[in-house]
Amino acid sequence: MEILVAGKRHPDEGVAFVAEAQSAVQQRVEADAGLKSVQLPFRTTVLLPENSKVQWSNRYKKVHVYENGSDQPESQSQFYRNRTKMKIDPLKTGDLSLTLKHPTDGDSETYTCSVHNRDGDILVKKQVCLQVKVCQVEVEEGAESVLLPFTTTPELPGDVELEWRYGNYVTVHVYQKHSDLPEKQNLLYRGRTQMNEDLVKTGDISLILRRPTVRDSGRYRCEVYSHKENLLREKTVLLKVKERRLVHEGAPLIQSEV
Repeated sequence: MEILVAGKRHPDEGVAFVAEAQSAVQQRVEADAGLKSVQLPFRTTVLLPENSKVQWSNRYKKVHVYENGSDQPESQSQFYRNRTKMKIDPLKTGDLSLTLKHPTDGDSETYTCSVHNRDGDILVKKQVCLQVKVCQVEVEEGAESVLLPFTTTPELPGDVELEWRYGNYVTVHVYQKHSDLPEKQNLLYRGRTQMNEDLVKTGDISLILRRPTVRDSGRYRCEVYSHKENLLREKTVLLKVKERRLVHEGAPLIQSEV
């Protein structure tokens, strides 16, 4: 449910807004890891002036800004750059929904969409709580390799840097200045990791881990940075390496006691 906020009537707008605020129920959206996009829904029946400003934001970042009849990417956080989209003529149709591309658990937040008139008064707003499930990968010990998936928008900034970590402190893989830096890896992962050579161009920053063992099971986190804009992307992958079960020839698969 949207919040209809008291507004002023301007002679040239010709619209009288609801004078009483209504209590809003926060909408919840759940998304599986690996989706190409997710929609944060918001439809309103309130007539909105053509010069209104639409802003989607969360606690710390501007997620998307629509003003003067077009999107304003220069006003949004780099964390969401090239990942958000609104429909054509949202003020006319009343469909203020936002599409977020390549969502990860790092996008799990409460998002607020607010519509402002030319004086900055809020005319209508809504909150949407997005919960993106953490990606989980399973593999059996003895496999040649396992993929920790992470795909985002292509054409990342040229100064992009990224780090895959196990837990909070163990460095698994580092990419800086257009190349891998094996000397910064923990010895446990030295010579066992590989990334896409064209990761900046393709946006595929998945990690291949060779010869996974049971002790590799756990939480892996990738953080993508830019010198200018700090944190650009982030994702968590939970890896479970199952112990290999050996069955001896002639032995029964199930033993039971009577």
